[in-house]
This record gives sequence, C-alpha cells and structure tokens, in this order.
Amino acid sequence: MTSPALAITLDIGGSAAKAYAYDVQRGRTAAMAAAPYAAPHLPSDPGMFEPDSWWLSAVAALRVLRDQLDVPGGSYAGVTVSAIRIPFVLLGRDGDVVMPGLLNKDRRAEGQVAELAAAVGQAEIYRQTGHWLAPEFGLAKMLWNRERFPGAWARARHLLQLHDWFIYKLSGTIVSEPSSAAMSQSLDVTGRSWAGEVLSAVGIKASLFPELVPAGSVAGGLRPGVAAATGLPAGLPVHVGGGDTHLSAASAQGAGRASKVVVAGTTAPAIVTVPRDRLPRPTASAYPLLVSEHVVAGQWALEANAGFAGGVLAMLDGLAGLSGAELREQLTRRGMALRDGDNVMVLAGNPHFGPDGWQALPPPTVIGLQPGHTGADVRRAALRCTCFAIRSILGTLASAPGHAAAGITATGGMSRDAAWAQLLADVTGTAVRVFPLDQIAGRAGAALIAQQPAAPADGELIFSPRPDRSAELEQECARYQAVYREVQREVARPGSGGPCWHS
Repeated sequence: MTSPALAITLDIGGSAAKAYAYDVQRGRTAAMAAAPYAAPHLPSDPGMFEPDSWWLSAVAALRVLRDQLDVPGGSYAGVTVSAIRIPFVLLGRDGDVVMPGLLNKDRRAEGQVAELAAAVGQAEIYRQTGHWLAPEFGLAKMLWNRERFPGAWARARHLLQLHDWFIYKLSGTIVSEPSSAAMSQSLDVTGRSWAGEVLSAVGIKASLFPELVPAGSVAGGLRPGVAAATGLPAGLPVHVGGGDTHLSAASAQGAGRASKVVVAGTTAPAIVTVPRDRLPRPTASAYPLLVSEHVVAGQWALEANAGFAGGVLAMLDGLAGLSGAELREQLTRRGMALRDGDNVMVLAGNPHFGPDGWQALPPPTVIGLQPGHTGADVRRAALRCTCFAIRSILGTLASAPGHAAAGITATGGMSRDAAWAQLLADVTGTAVRVFPLDQIAGRAGAALIAQQPAAPADGELIFSPRPDRSAELEQECARYQAVYREVQREVARPGSGGPCWHS
C-alpha cells in the first residue's frame, strides 16, 4: 500500500471485543479478530462488568488483527470505537476505574425510576433527553450507583460512557459523543449539551461529564504503551466513534437507499434516520421512540427495540436433535422457562415497545412444548417469534412523523440466516435487503476516519415477501403479541418472583 488505507474499528460488544480493518480504497473488510472477555470476578452478579478486563480483551483483539494484516505502520489511516450504549465507567482523580460497571440489560435500578419521576417528571425527562424512564437507561443506574456505593461515587472525577472510556484508553483524551451519550439519559439531545436541569434536580454534578464532540473528530494519537501492546503505530489518529447501533445502521444504510435498519444481533434495535429539519421534537409527536443524534453528520436517529431476540436463538444452539425430557432439561438448564399451551411458541423479543411494555419483562419462555417436539421445532418457532416482535416495533417506528424510509435493511448476526430474512419479509410484507456482514463490517468507522462516504458494498441479497403467507402470519403475529402481554401481566403480579430480562 502506498497511502494509508486501513481504518481500524474496535467494536465493544456485550460478550467480546472485536476489531475490524476496513480497506478504504478497495471498499472491503481486510481482516477481523475477536477476543472474548474473561470470566468476571463477580460470577454471582452477571449484571456487572469489569472495564479493565474488557480493555485487556480489546488490546488482544487489536494485536491479533495487527498480526493478521502484517503491513507497514504507514498503511493505517486511523482507529475508532463502536461500543454498546448505556454502560458507563467511573474514573477517579488518577484516571483509574473506581468500581465495576452495570451492563445495559441490568434492571436493578427500578426503584430509582420513581425517584426520577418525582424529582423531574416523566414527560420533562423525555422532552429533554429523548428517552423515557426505564431502569435500563443510564440515569437511573447513576442514582443506584450513588446510593449503593457512595464511597466510589465520591471518588469519581469523570463519568464516561463505555465508548468514551475506550477512546480515553486509546488516546488519553477525555471526550464524549452524542449518539453514545444519549442513552445515559443525561443529554439534552436537541441542544447538544448535557441536561443540566435534569442533573441538577437529582444532585448529579454536570462537571462529571466530559466535553461533547462530533463523531469522527480526532481525539488524539495512539498512546505509546497501547502501540507497544497492539503492534499498531504510536500516534495513529484516534477518531471519536459512536454507539454500536448507530454505527451498524450507518454501515447498512451506507450500502444503499434510505430504509429502516434492523440491527438483528443479541437484541434487535431498529433505526430510521431523519434530517435535522424534519426531526420531531422528543414530545408527544415522537413518543415512545428514542431520539438521538446520529453518527452521520446532519442526521438524527429515531429508534425502537425488540429486546432480547437473537440472544434467545443463541440459547437454543446445539439442541436441534433433542426431544422429550432431555430437551426440557436442557432448556431449563439454559435459563428458559416452560409454560403449557396449545401450540409451540417462544417468547423471543418484546413486541411492546415503550414504558408500559418494559415494566415487566418475561424470561425467554417456551410455550406449548410437547413430547414430540424437537429442539429444531423450538428454534423454528423462535425464528418466527423474533420476526413478530420486530414487525411490531417497526410498526411503532413507521408511525413517526417526518421520515420517508422505504423498505427494510437487516444487519447483525440473525441476518446471516436466509430463512430468517425471508420470514421477516413475509411477516412485515416488505422487501428485506441484506449485505454480507464481512462486506460492511467497519464501513461506518472507516467513513468517520476517512471523512467520506464508504464505497458501495457487494453481495446484496433481496428477500421479497410471499403474499400467500400474509394471512396466516398476520394471525400468528397478533396471537404472539397477546400471549406476550398476558405473560407480562403475570410476571408483574406481586409475589410472582418472575425474572426480568432486557438488553
């Protein structure tokens, strides 16, 4: 290579750190590597994570990527970060982490939601932050953290979103970025500033939060110690990235015309982008959609989420040939609940997006399992039900004013399954476009680094809906929504003891 062409994206997911090298000149992914996180020191508390352990995995992934490429240091154009949203990291005066963090799916801050509603008001919080009250989002978690770990909170000098912390570890610079910061519920999303009134009302110092800068900004150069550990060149420009959903959606949308993008991974968020001048203010006109600034300059994201969908499918891996008591035992051992019913159905994705739909969240549940059913039957049912949940949230997304997206683009792990993509087209009655993940991985990060649109991706597949399936699937979708709501009500009953899941 005669000029810097490789853009590195460090992708911080919920189970592993991944690194992608995207060849900007050729418009393709040149290499990828992954390093799973080590088992937590607190195995009894799976809702917490250890940032320093995750950093070690990120360094390992970058090192493997560098060894795969084996190119001169001048071949690299820069590095950026994509990270799951909501988790935050508290840093002390010396820059060290003062305590483990809470994962996005954790709901232990339910009690703090009522405190926020009383102090600020639900409507006002949504108006300022574009996110309604829920224990998953960052603000309630901050209050829980302050109440349960007052010593660590008192020592904190910086509160960084997960994306921001990895930018700091790479470059030594402390900044924040709007698409990642929005789910902290501490951001005035349309003012591009921290929500001072909200934070003041609950006694959180705005000085904990860093300067906000746009996605793509250069935060600094790669630290010498990080360069030595990864093999990447010291001083390599470190660019501000963004939230994983936004970058995944930008990668998929960059491949063609505007559409609703389903990022079908462990969870299933869906995004539609709108220009700033058509952005509905986060009031009744947009509710209950989540509103945030996009990583694409001049664009805003409206978002809904079907929750734990692909994660349920992953729980069913390796069970295809089992049946009877052996299948029931394995399902239970993997954390799935079993309920009686007339037909096999799997609660795989929440079709009810919004505060009411998130109040009580059932565990992954298999309904109507009979002795003759196999694990393959259960997985097929789960595939259908993920599509029912996604169809429902896409309906919520389509109700937003001001957007003209046509069609659906799917990305993420579930989109690799052609049967799932065809079923999503049948269930939604809309053509579904899919690009090979290895063609679009790192595209958006590369576009941020190069400050130019990514080259078109190859290998587009289009799955067209089959009209003869529509009536049958319409009835099944309505039944799924009703059954999910019924189980939610049971979980919400006092003394039910039902566990809650969400991501």
